[in-house]
Amino acid sequence: MEPFQAPQSDPKDVELENNISRAIRHMAKGVRIHVSGGHVTVSGIVDDYGTKRDISHAIQAVGGVREVTNNIRVSRD
Repeated sequence: MEPFQAPQSDPKDVELENNISRAIRHMAKGVRIHVSGGHVTVSGIVDDYGTKRDISHAIQAVGGVREVTNNIRVSRD
């Protein structure tokens, strides 16, 4: 079952979200992405700060991203 994604009106945002998903899928599972007008908000929980940083850098490298808000939290096992 796919995670719920709110409807998006701009096809460019949907395409950008798909490109970001492909760019970060190997880094962490369960990270949520929302795109609006090239502004990307990413949230979820990862194991370490390095992964959080790497996800942010990978998103910024995707063409069309204007700004990234990284709301990812680091797990405190």
